[in-house]
Amino acid sequence: MNRTTAMIVTIVSALACGIPSLVLMCLGVLALFGAQVPEVMAQNPGSTPQDVMLGAAMFLCFGGVLLVIPILVGVFSFRLSKKEEADEISYIPPAS
Repeated sequence: MNRTTAMIVTIVSALACGIPSLVLMCLGVLALFGAQVPEVMAQNPGSTPQDVMLGAAMFLCFGGVLLVIPILVGVFSFRLSKKEEADEISYIPPAS
């Protein structure tokens, strides 16, 4: 894998996984804050604070997993591209 392909793969994974992960984590934080405000909980009397906290924790966990994916893709793709570049360089003996 060359550096251009590694860069494209990293950008695509950041767009496909990174942005949704940030949205999920923001929703999780908003749910955590909303669980502490009685006026927000009064809008939906069927939900308990435990249900809201569980949903917020799930949003944060899924967001964290999705956030790790582009980081790992970037690290491994650039590491593989550097390894292949090092393999391509060969020693050329001087002309005699």
